Amino acid sequence: MGVIRLVLLGLVATGAEGGACTPVDSCPKLSDGLYCPVNDVTEHADINRDVALIKRYLDDPPDYAMAKEVYTMGNSSSKGLGNMRTLQDLALKDMTVDGKYTNVFYTGALNLYNSTAAIWHNYIMACLDNTTFCQGQSDSFRRYVVNKALIGVVTAYATYEFGAAVWKGENGQTADGQAAYAWDEGAAFYIGNIDPVLGDGFSGAAPGNLYSPYEFNWKRDFDYPDGVNTHQASIPILNYGLINVRGSYNATNVKAAELAMYKIFSIAAIRSAIKYADKAYNGGTMEPKYLAEGWAYWRSASGYMSNFNATAVEAVDALFDLSQTSIPADTPCKVKTLVESLYPHLGITCAMVGKWKDATTGSCLDLPCDDAGNSATLLAGSDAYVDMCKATTTTTTGSSETSAVGRAALPAAGALAATLALSCQ
Repeated sequence: MGVIRLVLLGLVATGAEGGACTPVDSCPKLSDGLYCPVNDVTEHADINRDVALIKRYLDDPPDYAMAKEVYTMGNSSSKGLGNMRTLQDLALKDMTVDGKYTNVFYTGALNLYNSTAAIWHNYIMACLDNTTFCQGQSDSFRRYVVNKALIGVVTAYATYEFGAAVWKGENGQTADGQAAYAWDEGAAFYIGNIDPVLGDGFSGAAPGNLYSPYEFNWKRDFDYPDGVNTHQASIPILNYGLINVRGSYNATNVKAAELAMYKIFSIAAIRSAIKYADKAYNGGTMEPKYLAEGWAYWRSASGYMSNFNATAVEAVDALFDLSQTSIPADTPCKVKTLVESLYPHLGITCAMVGKWKDATTGSCLDLPCDDAGNSATLLAGSDAYVDMCKATTTTTTGSSETSAVGRAALPAAGALAATLALSCQ
């Protein structure tokens, strides 16, 4: 099976890493349908298809071997010449490139968890292989650790690309194929390019088929309807970063956009910690899969938050310890108190986070959070989207045909490989 699959990947690989679009002003959009990259970052966005494929393999009955193959060997995201981008490579990436790039999102996690592999990779492999802490755990627990951890892996890699864009901009590499390319890559990893099965990719309920950090943020927005709509806020923020990294580099504005994305990631992690602490407690009967979900989603930004108060973050980590066999009744309240103590340091507010819509009336999770003395704001960004995603016109004998530049208008090369691989099992 593995040999057949590798041959298929070699046949369908496009051989293109990305870069300039063809035509140059007809770049493919991403799942949101608004952000317009100035580079073709289709293959980068395709990594979220691997997240989706692993999720499919881990559905009942789970095929851990195939899920591991996708994680370690890749399936959908080509780097060119038959070489695949893999989620394992993303999870093990030194996101400073030996100190070249500044990435406090990554270095915070590295300092907190002691090694790059210990952030995500070791946990993913343990649950795929049924070893160490995952040995003997239920399939639902194992799949939740893996599936949700992969969202954290891709989130972190988006921050790597943002850091690369900052470094390139600071070093005068401001052509569209340089700093802007790195920024577009970050947006592509974060948003993805899967066409939503429901809605327009931006408004309404999350479609449920994007499998990207963007959709994870969207789902938490639904859980906290009175807080900031982070997935919608992220798009003009990303566009603001792109505008300011092109041509004449504006360091202040680009770094403001990078910081705003860190805030969005932090809000999603905090919302998840509050929600899943309660769902894991489950009225006194622990629900292991929700412990796993809370652990992974909190961890998606815990390293960054530890830069401000490592003691508080470590305390929340302990409350989501995956070795627990029961959850104390006061865990949800402790989590809420600890994360709220971080808000002023993170530059976010109670109003931004909002209140979980399913909090039990009169419980600690239902109590208002106090913003006294905290006037933090979130960057508005810009909705003046770059005009480089125009429709293309193809002329044939006696006729012409116009097609919009959309999200995944055609199956990606890797997606075809996935279909063929599934049919050859």
